[in-house]
Amino acid sequence: MCRSLNTPANTELRKAMATPALPKVDPGPVAELATPTDSEATGARRGANRRRRLWELWHKYHCPIIGTCLEVEDLRRLARKIGSPTLRDAKSDFEVHVSFVAAADEKNPLSIAVQKELERRYARSVKRFAAAKSADALRALWHRALADGEVQGAFWAVMTHAFADVELRSQAFEDVHMLSHQIGAGLRADLAALAEARKALSHLRKETESESKRQARRLQKKNEEVEQLRERVATLEGIEQAYEETRERLRELEDGRELRRLRARVAELEQENDRQGRRLADAELRAEALEHGLEAAEAEVMSLTAQVQEQTRACEALERLVGMGTAPEGCAGDDCDGCSCNAHPDRVLDLDLAGQRILCVGGRSDLAPRYRDLVQRCNGELIRHDGGLEDNRQRLEAVLASADAVICPADAVSHNAYALTKRFCKRMAKPCVLVSRSSVGAFAEALSALADSPDSQAASGPISLGIERAPRATRAA
Repeated sequence: MCRSLNTPANTELRKAMATPALPKVDPGPVAELATPTDSEATGARRGANRRRRLWELWHKYHCPIIGTCLEVEDLRRLARKIGSPTLRDAKSDFEVHVSFVAAADEKNPLSIAVQKELERRYARSVKRFAAAKSADALRALWHRALADGEVQGAFWAVMTHAFADVELRSQAFEDVHMLSHQIGAGLRADLAALAEARKALSHLRKETESESKRQARRLQKKNEEVEQLRERVATLEGIEQAYEETRERLRELEDGRELRRLRARVAELEQENDRQGRRLADAELRAEALEHGLEAAEAEVMSLTAQVQEQTRACEALERLVGMGTAPEGCAGDDCDGCSCNAHPDRVLDLDLAGQRILCVGGRSDLAPRYRDLVQRCNGELIRHDGGLEDNRQRLEAVLASADAVICPADAVSHNAYALTKRFCKRMAKPCVLVSRSSVGAFAEALSALADSPDSQAASGPISLGIERAPRATRAA
């Protein structure tokens, strides 16, 4: 974690924030032998059932508590509120973080401000953990919160709980430490998926270009055939005109050899006319078939173009989200002495949902952790309704009312849930993005639309990304 705490600037900070000296009391032989961890276990300087304060915890825990439970902007706001001259000129987020960690060793205005902010922000978690009256019950609550992804509030509640022993606090510290490694592994998996998506997009673009060229050549050939058919039709029209002239002459000639010869000629011309008529009908049928083929080819080109555009938007959204958590090469992750790494929870996000609650109606159950991870990276909270598989209509209306914005994948939701979500968001003017697929890329594109356009059409009701279609029956992923 953070080791650069005893710098000259931090030493001056602790002196400036120090509280008035207390009368010295002989600690006795037991206190002289106690380590910081043992002091916490014995509950020294506090009541047996009173929760620990930030400065009463072992200094090893200050860094993960401040880094996990508070953002850098929160720390800067607290510094401005207190009017700290040392932090006023801090240039880097790391310097602000380290300064607050150093100040947490003692009771001073900075540590008191952090204590109050944590108590206010995670009051619900503290109240829930207060029901535990033993270390085992507290450990069970911690494991449940860790499985549900509610780490920040649960971490603060368990570290300051009166019944949390040294073993439990060490376990919570280790869990949070390993969680940072797991997040890094998830980012690597996302980068690999992004590379595969880019490769597939490139291949699709090449196929689309090749198909467009083939269709253009076919279209040119069909146009040439149509032009030839038009010329033949003009020729047939000339033959028909000659036939009419011949019939006129026959009416003038009533008998004689010439009449017989002309009648024979007329019979030949009629036969030729029939043959040409049949050829004309065949030509018209071929022309009609060619026109239908041309329309089908154009529709196929438009479909391929729409797929390319959808893949491009999904890749762009994934690139923005994946780039938000990437650390530079050579970063140690936990011990970042002198490192300019931005892969910490206190980094300013490119896509900021400002703590909004995002409701996902439907979607694939096996991708739910990925949805939640994307929303948390954008500084939001994800709640999910399965779209009619198990959850009922009343619960859907309740979660729709509690959400700040809604995302609804059309290919993994029931008809009733889809229609109810659309009507509710339109009636309540709630931001709602309807996506055609339940993939991670489509979900990332929907988050990008919510984060980038808070005042656009999404703020006045449902909008659609991609080709909107009727939802298929919800299926378990």
